[in-house]
Amino acid sequence: MHRPISRKTVWLLIAAIMSVLAVGLGALFLIAPVVQPGYRPASYQTPAVSLPAEPALPEMNPIDINTATEEELDLLPGIGPAKAQAIVADRTENGPFAKIEDLARVEGISSRMVDQWEELIYVGSSGTDQ
Repeated sequence: MHRPISRKTVWLLIAAIMSVLAVGLGALFLIAPVVQPGYRPASYQTPAVSLPAEPALPEMNPIDINTATEEELDLLPGIGPAKAQAIVADRTENGPFAKIEDLARVEGISSRMVDQWEELIYVGSSGTDQ
């Protein structure tokens, strides 16, 4: 024989189902984005600050590496006073540079650095042609 289900059992069963649903729906709000009128989910927001793809090179006229002073060479990105002094010393010791790639012979100057300066430097006169 079947025993009739009491009202108390029915209400406990309904309460249990409601609790499971409440927890399940609550978990959905933790996982899914909450829809708010007038706002997009964070994944669709445009960034507040945009960063340049590459660092901007300083605005300057191209420098003749055979006549430039230490101060002028110091304006190149990645060059400090010590490297500028080394470039001038190398130029004095070994003669003028025949091409811009010759700068890589100076200690502390890489060919990659020279490639970055391609628009900023050129090989002009030797400085003794005047």
